[in-house]
Amino acid sequence: MSDKISAPNVYLYAFQLHNDSQCSNNPLWKHCDNILANFTNEKLTPNLVFPPNSHSYRDDLLPDVALTFNSHPPVEGFAQPLQIHDSYALWLNIGCPEDGTADNVDVDLIQKFNPNQALLIDGDDNFLGQTLLITAWLTEPPPEKLDSLKPLADKCRDSLFQGDSQPVFYRSGKLFGSPIFEYGSISDIANYRHLLVWLISDKQTDENFNKCQEEIIDLLFHRNKIIKAFQDSRQIYHELDREYRIIEKNMEILQQQFSRGTVLTSVQLQEFHEQLKQLFSKAVTYTRLLRKLEDYDNTIVLNLNNYTDILQKICDILGIDKEELSILNNFSIKTAPYVRSQIAGDLGYFRHGTNLIEQAIASIRGIVEIEQARSDRTNQLALRNSEDKEKYRDDRLESTVQAIGVGLAAGGIAASSGTDKLFDTVQNHQIPILMQLHPFLFSFALSFAIALFAAGITWWRTKPKNS
Repeated sequence: MSDKISAPNVYLYAFQLHNDSQCSNNPLWKHCDNILANFTNEKLTPNLVFPPNSHSYRDDLLPDVALTFNSHPPVEGFAQPLQIHDSYALWLNIGCPEDGTADNVDVDLIQKFNPNQALLIDGDDNFLGQTLLITAWLTEPPPEKLDSLKPLADKCRDSLFQGDSQPVFYRSGKLFGSPIFEYGSISDIANYRHLLVWLISDKQTDENFNKCQEEIIDLLFHRNKIIKAFQDSRQIYHELDREYRIIEKNMEILQQQFSRGTVLTSVQLQEFHEQLKQLFSKAVTYTRLLRKLEDYDNTIVLNLNNYTDILQKICDILGIDKEELSILNNFSIKTAPYVRSQIAGDLGYFRHGTNLIEQAIASIRGIVEIEQARSDRTNQLALRNSEDKEKYRDDRLESTVQAIGVGLAAGGIAASSGTDKLFDTVQNHQIPILMQLHPFLFSFALSFAIALFAAGITWWRTKPKNS
């Protein structure tokens, strides 16, 4: 198969969200001006016209901007900016005309369409992505086997991409009757670039392509939105994975702390309170990341439905079946379900992290409540013992005072009545020991004895019981 091609062209389809950069401030238009600077003095941005308060699904922001170059063979092109739903789209064409001036040219001519890799856009977080399409007419009838044309398609890719940024071959097929080769593997999503090399062999292919230009732009718009959502979901995946590992490590530490079985000190209880606060904060962050992952899946579902509807619209326009669009339909029946299964697997796995956090919070709460209750009970017992001891001392003092009072009263009564007669009785009976006592001493001794006896009886009857 010859390495010569005819009328090669490169089409750039790039998309960017509006967000805070609406109208002429959007970075996509700056990228376009940088590309045009390699070919013409005209700029896109100053000529843009944005419809006020537009509620339509799509708007043309400018008539085609023709690009004229002084080169041989002649190179021409156009730039078409669009507003599609919540995003801006750029449809840019650079290539050779189909007037016979660029027949049987070398594949290396495609290098001129991408000077300094200007067509490769590395945008910000709002950049949805891009698709590059190379079209070239075959100089010979196509072989029956598509594999025979793959070396030529690879050379077209190599000519457009210089260096290590070349997308890898993905699959091949036919589109509108002509061979087409797709490059860019979803497995390397971080470095993903999408390229189509379309080797046109039939005039009907060119006619169908022109009939469906608007639908192809819309199709690639939703396709890039799906890819962008999957790329963003991989970032969330890494964040969730990091958070999940931290949660697992914290659970191991908590398990070790719980297994000690010792009574927690007030300092340890405070540490558990701090851990509880951290876990609540971690739960909020983790749940937010899970919701983001779910949102990306919903975005994929919505855009996949739109993608499928547009495919059907193309079939209706051309009167063909989806089987004839297999190179495009493959994305909806294989690639998109694959990325959804990846996200579903992530959600199923990382939801266990929510359960771990809930278990950790419940465990810490339980331990803290138990230890707090134990501490409160100990404090109550200590307070009760202190109160009982104080009451016992008060009761004992009261009993002592009461006993002394009763004793003094009894002694006073005994001293003031009946001691003289009792002393006379002792004298009459001539009790030797008592007869030697002076009447005052006898009376005092007797009163003291009575007072002591009365006080003893009173204290015994009223003394508090030590609990």
